[in-house]
Amino acid sequence: MNMVYIILLVITFDAFLFLNNQKKFKGYVTLKHYAETLKMPIYQKLLMLKIMIVVFLTTLLNVVL
Repeated sequence: MNMVYIILLVITFDAFLFLNNQKKFKGYVTLKHYAETLKMPIYQKLLMLKIMIVVFLTTLLNVVL
């Protein structure tokens, strides 16, 4: 169950950054655009990499603490 929370946290944070870091198009970029971006294979790989990094760091912190 912890893995589900981590994945949701990463996707939520990634969507927030996607929607708010578009300075030129701020206010025009919507969740529809983010959903279209998720269909790109390179973006899917980057998102999986982000999830793996967060899972690794979480596991490492749980072992240390």
